[in-house]
Amino acid sequence: MASKREAIIFIHGFYLGRDRNYFIDSLSTGLTEVLELPRVEEAGEEKIAGYAGKKFKVYVDVENIKEIDIYDAYWNDIISQPLSSSNLKNQIFRGVSMLFYWLISKDIFAFRNSPPLLIGLGVSLMLWIFWFYGIIALALVALGQDPNILGFAISEDWSKQISAFGKQMTNWSAWLIVSGLFSFVPINMLADIADFSTKYVEDTAESKILKAKIRKQVTENLNAVLESGLYEKITILAHSFGNVIATDVLADYQQKCRVRYISLGGSLKIFSIKSKQIAAEIKKCFNNQQIETWIDFYSHQDWLCTKTPVADGCDVAKISHREIKIPFSLIKQMSGKTHDHYFMNEEVLKACLNLKNDV
Repeated sequence: MASKREAIIFIHGFYLGRDRNYFIDSLSTGLTEVLELPRVEEAGEEKIAGYAGKKFKVYVDVENIKEIDIYDAYWNDIISQPLSSSNLKNQIFRGVSMLFYWLISKDIFAFRNSPPLLIGLGVSLMLWIFWFYGIIALALVALGQDPNILGFAISEDWSKQISAFGKQMTNWSAWLIVSGLFSFVPINMLADIADFSTKYVEDTAESKILKAKIRKQVTENLNAVLESGLYEKITILAHSFGNVIATDVLADYQQKCRVRYISLGGSLKIFSIKSKQIAAEIKKCFNNQQIETWIDFYSHQDWLCTKTPVADGCDVAKISHREIKIPFSLIKQMSGKTHDHYFMNEEVLKACLNLKNDV
């Protein structure tokens, strides 16, 4: 009976508002419960140099069993205080900063040729405006209790008038209607994601430090698996914002072992437009001979993702773009639920298990 051993380094997106094991559990459920053939069963843990991975057995056929260990390259502990839990002053000034960074730019016109992305960004913009409006209204109301809340003094008469205006803002019928329409959407979480994403791609010292910390933490996990010498094949699996991190890590990857790269629901197109460094990293991944292949899954029903762009000078044979259909309602698409559905798709799961030559 032949037995092959492979490893998957799973670089996830944001855990904000979710359990620490949410994504690895979602992937495990997909492999063991959704995938009918081949049969997959969870078989305990594998520990390497302080990193614990989930062990799976894949019964390809009677004489062919694969052992696949999945390591969760966790990085969310590096995220500092979320924007939604900071003080009102910080939320206001940070909100204005993000508005100028993403919208007051000619780059916004680059999305006009991608209707699904443009729709998704339009909905995200509406949600962000809704969040920012609420923050402004709360800040104005708070001025009535603390005239110095914004860091500078305001006279008592002015603070009372401003506070009264803030209360009126929260009572406007348009605001109440919009509040009802978007009550099912985790707006604070979206604001936190937008804040972190902006910090990551901005060309600042803070951004460089943040990227270096995340890259180091993920690379150490990858190196531990490589140096163990246990695996015939290693796959880098990235989801959502994890694609930006994985691309950063793999751009300069030069280890002896060649790896596969699978991206799920990525948004590299958005970030490469705003960041020349990310655009350069994508190109380096395409031309990196130590990356065996790049499989890019995307869906037009996922309004938070884009098809990975291929720039001039890239090895186009490296990547395989694969569109999947996600049978979700418009409401679920707007709420972002489609974004996590890749873990329940058979084509995605079989690609993760590297089954193309086995079944």
